[in-house]
Amino acid sequence: MSMMWRIFTGDVQRLSRNIVSIIITIGLIVIPGLFTWFNVSACWDPFANTKNLQFAIANEDEGYSSDLLPMKISVGSEIVNSLRANSQLDWTFTSADQAIDGTKSGKYYAAVVIPKHFSRDMMTFFDADAHHATLDYYDNEKTNALAPHLTGEGADEISATINQTFAKELVSSALSIATSLMNNLSKPEAQQRLSSFNQNIGMLSTTLSDASTALSTYQALTKTTQTLLDSSAKLMNGANDTASKSADALNNSKQGVQDLSSAMNTSANALTDALTNSTNAFSGLGDKVNGLFSDADKQAGDSANALRSIAKSVASQADSYQQLHDDLNALKPRLPERVQPVVASIVSRLESVIQLQRTLVDNLNSAAQDINSNVQVSQGKRDEINKLIDQAAGLLGGIKTDYSSSIKPDLSSMLDSFSSAGSLLASTATDLKGTFSDLDSTVDSADKQLDRANKTIGKASDALKQASTQLTSFQQKFSKALESGDLDTLRSLLGSDPSQLASMLSAPVKLDRHAVFPIDNFGASLTPFYTFLPLWVGALLLGVTLKPALSRKRRKALGPKLKPHQEFLGHYGIYAVLAMLQAVFDCGGTLIFLRLHVVHPWLFILAGVVSSLVYSFIIYTFILIFANVGKAICVLILIMQISGSGGAYPLSILPAFVSNVHPFLPVSYSVTMMRAAIAGLYNNDYWIAMGGLLCFVPPMLIIGLLLHKPLSKFNNWYVGKVESTKILT
Repeated sequence: MSMMWRIFTGDVQRLSRNIVSIIITIGLIVIPGLFTWFNVSACWDPFANTKNLQFAIANEDEGYSSDLLPMKISVGSEIVNSLRANSQLDWTFTSADQAIDGTKSGKYYAAVVIPKHFSRDMMTFFDADAHHATLDYYDNEKTNALAPHLTGEGADEISATINQTFAKELVSSALSIATSLMNNLSKPEAQQRLSSFNQNIGMLSTTLSDASTALSTYQALTKTTQTLLDSSAKLMNGANDTASKSADALNNSKQGVQDLSSAMNTSANALTDALTNSTNAFSGLGDKVNGLFSDADKQAGDSANALRSIAKSVASQADSYQQLHDDLNALKPRLPERVQPVVASIVSRLESVIQLQRTLVDNLNSAAQDINSNVQVSQGKRDEINKLIDQAAGLLGGIKTDYSSSIKPDLSSMLDSFSSAGSLLASTATDLKGTFSDLDSTVDSADKQLDRANKTIGKASDALKQASTQLTSFQQKFSKALESGDLDTLRSLLGSDPSQLASMLSAPVKLDRHAVFPIDNFGASLTPFYTFLPLWVGALLLGVTLKPALSRKRRKALGPKLKPHQEFLGHYGIYAVLAMLQAVFDCGGTLIFLRLHVVHPWLFILAGVVSSLVYSFIIYTFILIFANVGKAICVLILIMQISGSGGAYPLSILPAFVSNVHPFLPVSYSVTMMRAAIAGLYNNDYWIAMGGLLCFVPPMLIIGLLLHKPLSKFNNWYVGKVESTKILT
């Protein structure tokens, strides 16, 4: 111990031997403190001076007005007025060209241009195709690294101000109108009109519901007509003359469908054509069947297959007539009473036609089976088949006559009355136009036309049903309000102070901030970072300025009893004293000169002293053992600690490799210690961080004690080579 003390006292004497060494020593002690004070002062509260950042505002908003609004709205002017009272930035109001050019030249840090149609775009809030109103924001990122982010906050402030102002004015205007309306509602005339209005709403809802039901039924009838046309076409494939007539009927059905009435007319006409075609098909079917019976002896297989094909077509038509039968039954109650007996007669005859067709199918299949079995089809069966065909054709002809003379005219009359009811539905006409627009195109065949008409009727039915449901719901709520007297309560609520209520609705949430560990200002937050980096630099200056090893002359003077560990620890004494002086001067000056508010000032100074001792020991060991290579290692550690220590930026926003190296950097633990001393302790966070920092001492002690002597010869050789260059040191 006495040997180490002799080394330390000798170092102190040599530093105080002349005025130059004393000045250098004082400089080594003072430099870290000056580094800290200058940077902390510069960062003390920079955000308090953002009012010096020039931010250009150009308002080109032309405003918005319409027949519905008795006043002109200019959101842009409201923005300008709000910003004139805002001192967050140095708002400069100018033209768009000057704002953009000033941003490019650096005169303004950023600019916002309010476009011409800004107010109009804001009012699309009321439209179905509402879209965001946009501000044009320009910032010059070349001027400064932080300024664009500060001005960006200013742009966000403008956006928030616009949204809140718009919401406030909108709600205030709406509530003012509502207040005026509610005051008028108490008058007897208004109550009478409201009751009448409520009754009309109920009637309109019922009318819409009935119309929707009628359209749904007619849609089903249209589907049946389409199926009947298809089956009739298949049945007529064997008779050329009948097929020609059917083709003419289909071509005559091609026409442009323009609205719901024309679509329903198309369906009615198509049903007439379908009945005509079906009758003609059965008229020609007898000749075709007789021809097949005549050819049965020569071409038994073909004749049997043809009979089965006819049977299949007749069965398909029977199914179609069954669907028509069901649809007419459903439609009958909605037709005029004088027509209902005719419909009942048609339904009855349809039942007979269906029964005849199914019997005909059985006989045709039986005849085909006889032909396949080489059994002669009896004349009686042939006569029965022809009789069934004639009866079916006769019944279908009667059905067509009754439908054309009685039902079809009344359907046309119903269509006319439905068109007259359109004036009552004027409020929903705009919505229904989109539903019927696809009926304006021209189709190529009766089949496609019926399909389009069917879809259109379905959409119209759904739209009417939805409108009826909405009106019913509205009417129920309206009736409840009239009966319960809620209008008085609503009037008293709105009539008190619409502007105050609008302010609450436009900004319903108020933020109360609670600082867990409050710190006075931004400079105080950066004090740990700007304290320990200078102390690391100060320790590095000590290692560069002071000789890390004793000279040969001093070793000889100390005698042969000098041990490597005594030299290593004894010479470190001067480094330790100067490092402590650096820390005390730095941290004490921060408390005294900068008047930094610290919860635990003694722990604040202790953190600086312990950190400075650890830094100086690490740097002393690296330089002593590895010479210039050790200096390079210390500089590399300094570089990594600038970002990796977590003193300036949160580690969670930094790249992964920075977070990975963070635990191996001494300054990381020092920053945690000093933050706890400044803002307050949480459990044992201060002492845990100090323990982590002291963990760097044992490895350095082992390196210094074990490698000092083995590498001393190498270091002497290395230093000699460097000095021989006469330029390197």
